Amino acid sequence: MRTQQEVNHYIEELMFLLTQKANAAQFEKTIKQNLTAKKQSATSEQDFFDRLMLNITYFVENRAAWVKIMQDTYGQGQVPTVAYIESESLAQQMRIRQFVSEKMDDYTKMFHSQYKALNVTEEDVVYDYAYASVEHSLRFDFLTYLTIQPQVSVVLDGQFEETLHVIEGYVAYYADQFVNQMELME
Repeated sequence: MRTQQEVNHYIEELMFLLTQKANAAQFEKTIKQNLTAKKQSATSEQDFFDRLMLNITYFVENRAAWVKIMQDTYGQGQVPTVAYIESESLAQQMRIRQFVSEKMDDYTKMFHSQYKALNVTEEDVVYDYAYASVEHSLRFDFLTYLTIQPQVSVVLDGQFEETLHVIEGYVAYYADQFVNQMELME
């Protein structure tokens, strides 16, 4: 039985190894392509903001789905298969797309009041979108990467909520590292 400190160190090492393989320039290129496509298809600045905010909402909902996958597997003391992660992620993403689509009008009304109240700029929305996008990728990439490790059972020795908190901390840290290197505004 390992201590929580040992579990945390294992997570730290795996996240470091995973992010060393990540290509920050590719993240930036993909995000810029997505931003350009959304901007070109938008009818106004507000419509552009709405498109980014709806994507952020999708990423937030996917975080909840990721937590559920973690709770249903690692939280129950079981290591999932990669096939389970992929199929469950896909099922959740389809459900989330439908949910966000159905609630789009409610969300955009809420966004519009926030834009005015918070005096939101394009840079604010673009960087929030970039953070949410990178965090989303890191969460699901880490889950898959963790699952294929020979010593994956190490994480089962930790207290689940603490382990989840540590993973989220590293996701936020590395997302911050990647996004701070990006030049997203022209």
